[in-house]
Amino acid sequence: MLGLGATRKGMQAIWFMLLLLVAIALGNSDIDSLLEFKKSIQNDPSGLVVNSWDSRSLDSDGCPKNWYGIVCSEGSVLSITLDNAGLVGELNFLAINGLTMLRNLSAVNNQFTGDLLHIATIESLEYLDLSLNKFNGPLLSNFVQLRKLVYLNLSSNELGGTLPVDFHKLEQLKYLDLHMNNFFGDIMHIFYPMGSVLYVDLSSNRFSGTPDLGLADESFLSSIQYLNISHNSLSGELFAHDGMPYLDNLEVFDASNNQLEGNIPSFTFVVSLRILRLACNQLTGLLPEALLKESSMMLSELDLSQNKLEGTFYVFW
Repeated sequence: MLGLGATRKGMQAIWFMLLLLVAIALGNSDIDSLLEFKKSIQNDPSGLVVNSWDSRSLDSDGCPKNWYGIVCSEGSVLSITLDNAGLVGELNFLAINGLTMLRNLSAVNNQFTGDLLHIATIESLEYLDLSLNKFNGPLLSNFVQLRKLVYLNLSSNELGGTLPVDFHKLEQLKYLDLHMNNFFGDIMHIFYPMGSVLYVDLSSNRFSGTPDLGLADESFLSSIQYLNISHNSLSGELFAHDGMPYLDNLEVFDASNNQLEGNIPSFTFVVSLRILRLACNQLTGLLPEALLKESSMMLSELDLSQNKLEGTFYVFW
């Protein structure tokens, strides 16, 4: 019996070692991906990545040990954060498409260049922030393979072209920021259809068309809280189709610096509105009384300057 017990303990030890080796092997596949990704970085002025991403520095489960910006669990890399590090290079996104558990990729405020052609291969991403870099080129149709994205910020880059026609298939998206790029096309192709997104900033691009939110998806109208479409080439009348739509939760609306015409909408059904900016357009007529009634007391900022409005305006302090 003692021999049998010892044999069982020996077998358990062997199985434990095998499982550990498998975990480390799986971890090493992620390590290899990160080391290949590291080769994309041509200049690391602070040495944050170059000095810490070392294949000899691993935990027992195969995870990187004290690698800058890396979060890992049980041999799987979950997050890469390389913000504000002054890094220079053309990122090889294909190198990390094998990180099947990667949820977060953030490289804000560096000097990364290149296109985003292969970013869609990282289908596990939920949070993607590449803002304040020098990425260029269009977003191709394969971009919508990132179906798990909740947060997307590509602002302040050199991206351009039209957005994929299937962009609305990013059904989990709650936060979208594309401002300060060179995107163009009819802005309504983005709003219809679009799901229950909370934050949208498309400002400082070259979008055109008439922003008729009455044609937008109902879930978008009921969920959107922040909408900035300023500094584009939008024209026509705001909400021309069915008049003022129900925007239950909209708090900030900025359509300034466009070529919008016609009367200012009543904003009667926008009960949460705090900030309204329509400056630098060609709007005419009188200021809607609804904006000055007690129901609009939540309004803390109203900018209608540099339009063609009529009548007398009174400001109360």
